[in-house]
Amino acid sequence: MKKTLVILMGVAMLAACGHKMSREEMIKNIEEQEMNLDYSITNPDVVDSVQSAMIDLYRQFYVAFPDDSLAPVYMQRSANMLISLQCTDEAVAVLDSIIDQYPGFEDMGTCWFLKGYAYENAEEFDSAREVYTYFVNNYPDHVQARDTRTRLENNYIGMSDEDMFGAIMAAATDKGLVQE
Repeated sequence: MKKTLVILMGVAMLAACGHKMSREEMIKNIEEQEMNLDYSITNPDVVDSVQSAMIDLYRQFYVAFPDDSLAPVYMQRSANMLISLQCTDEAVAVLDSIIDQYPGFEDMGTCWFLKGYAYENAEEFDSAREVYTYFVNNYPDHVQARDTRTRLENNYIGMSDEDMFGAIMAAATDKGLVQE
């Protein structure tokens, strides 16, 4: 908890002092804050504020240095946190910016996967299917492609883990792979 408060105070002080940081200072600050992230925090309000502070740090960097090779990396991290905060529209907008502005980004497949994941979490299942289909067709070797293809083929998009497990077990039972 103390680490979290230190992080929040550090971010607030940097924002308040108006000092324009250099690229190196910003990277160092981001790296320090990432190292201090405490994912064991159980208070949702604290987690949300820590993630919001990190999103702000990432945004400051990619706005200040849009041509930097780290800009799409930080944008992707920001989008990932926005998804966890259930800010789907903002996450998709950030991911679309990466897709449009950084076509050579080495982790583009993950951007497409995250976009589908954001839609799925927001229960926009038609959009999720469309994006996931694009993802598996264009990035078939991506680490998430096989599972995503299976989910599409078996119509698991939008199912809870429990429902998906039940459907898998029912199919296995029907095929005689599992006995009741």
